[in-house]
Amino acid sequence: MYTPEVDHMETLFNVNQVAYILKVHPLTVRRYIKEGKLKAVKIEGNIRIKEAQLQGFNAKDYTPKPQTSEDLPEKKVRAKVFAQEDPFLRLQGRGASLHLG
Repeated sequence: MYTPEVDHMETLFNVNQVAYILKVHPLTVRRYIKEGKLKAVKIEGNIRIKEAQLQGFNAKDYTPKPQTSEDLPEKKVRAKVFAQEDPFLRLQGRGASLHLG
């Protein structure tokens, strides 16, 4: 299948190959692409990075955007309140039980 935006004579790398070249994790390469630091093309559902884009990119010059509390999703934590009637409190072990009294 011909894709007009990609020159077929140009070398293309996949995410794992770029990660190996840059000595970073593949998820880091995907983050570079998502943040627009590294340009990539999608060919038949696969992400490819042109060799020319890779040559112009220097991972050491890249500083990641610091995360703030606004960037993180808010988690709601509900504490479990145990009542005297809770079956968990009435559990009895087998074998090594301790009887005080």
